Amino acid sequence: MDFDKSSEIIISLAREVVSMVRRIDPDWTRAYWRFESEESRFGSNASYETRSGVELVSALRESSTYSRLNDLGRQLWGAEPVPEKRFLVCLLIVDAQLDYEVMFERQDLSKWRITKLDGASGRPAGLAAA
Repeated sequence: MDFDKSSEIIISLAREVVSMVRRIDPDWTRAYWRFESEESRFGSNASYETRSGVELVSALRESSTYSRLNDLGRQLWGAEPVPEKRFLVCLLIVDAQLDYEVMFERQDLSKWRITKLDGASGRPAGLAAA
């Protein structure tokens, strides 16, 4: 993997997510962006926490931001030249103090799903509470 290029992309992703959630809700405390990618299909979704709960980020209202995030996600996915080593899922977690973490999953496409369906919280599934 081209680590210099990957680091630049990850920093750009974190900036985009922070900018988006600051615009949506200035009282946010933590945000999650989940990107999944296969050879011919990719996409993302996001949520953010406030003191009162977790909200999903609308793909309709934030379509231009999602487009930029997906483009960066695809660049990150492509930064690994060996297809067998590419991730299936990337999860970016960033908090209001601008600390961030990025995690990759190479086997389970369903890892860290972000949803509120069927009573889910809106936080990435299976992620330990912070």
